[in-house]
Amino acid sequence: MEIEKQENKIVIKHNFDFDIEEILNSGQVFSYYKTSDNSYVVISGDKFADIIFSATQTTIKTDYVDFFYNYFDLDMDYKKIQREILKLQPDFGKFFFGGNSIRILNQEPVQTIISFIVSANNNIKRIKNFLTNMSERFGEKLSCGYYSFPNLSQLKNATLEDFNELKAGYRGAYLVDTIQKLDSEEFNIQTLQKLSTKDLKTKLITLRGIGPKVAECILLFSFKRSDVFPVDTWIRKSFSLFSNETKNDLQIEQYFLDIFKEYSGFAQQYLYNYMLHKNY
Repeated sequence: MEIEKQENKIVIKHNFDFDIEEILNSGQVFSYYKTSDNSYVVISGDKFADIIFSATQTTIKTDYVDFFYNYFDLDMDYKKIQREILKLQPDFGKFFFGGNSIRILNQEPVQTIISFIVSANNNIKRIKNFLTNMSERFGEKLSCGYYSFPNLSQLKNATLEDFNELKAGYRGAYLVDTIQKLDSEEFNIQTLQKLSTKDLKTKLITLRGIGPKVAECILLFSFKRSDVFPVDTWIRKSFSLFSNETKNDLQIEQYFLDIFKEYSGFAQQYLYNYMLHKNY
């Protein structure tokens, strides 16, 4: 993969290990829109990027080049990560199937927390629709035609009635409570960043609507903590490929953490992608 940073765009050539469709559809992010057969718009807060792709090249057009360079984790050597994973589990190579393009996005924490509260026990279409409607209600219209993901200042006065109108269901109460807490000094993002993974997970779980799996997704996708292994339906199914034992989610998580250690989050994404595409 060859990457060129230019004034208003990032050009990724020979992009067999950067597939924007696979990245955006890997369950990490929900604030994006497919605008044609070969293009997307991705929204992060009040920033956006137009992404045009072909079989050999991806162009990320944006006024926020450095931001989206980091967002797509383009400084990270994923080939090296794969080699490290194979040292820990030599038979893991088959799970890279179609996953050479997987990258773990570096997303803004508040947007990720809100998005994953909405995602719990929900489907992609409903998640995306709700977040789009919330953005249109509380965000600002961007030059791309879509709306910014609202920040805490824009959300802190949102009421339960507002979220009921947006059809949040029981999650509306979670969102009102969580937004108020995120707007307090107790949940200052800079302070949270300094916590250990264990302590940060414990802190996140105190927010309504966040359980262990959602907390670990937030840790992985917005706090750059790769020493986690979120367990969902696909990971539960995958466990039978490693062991004949019956284990609960906590035991499955620990099983994989013991193997992959600080590379657990990356291994989880490869395994999730493999299971999703193999449709076990």
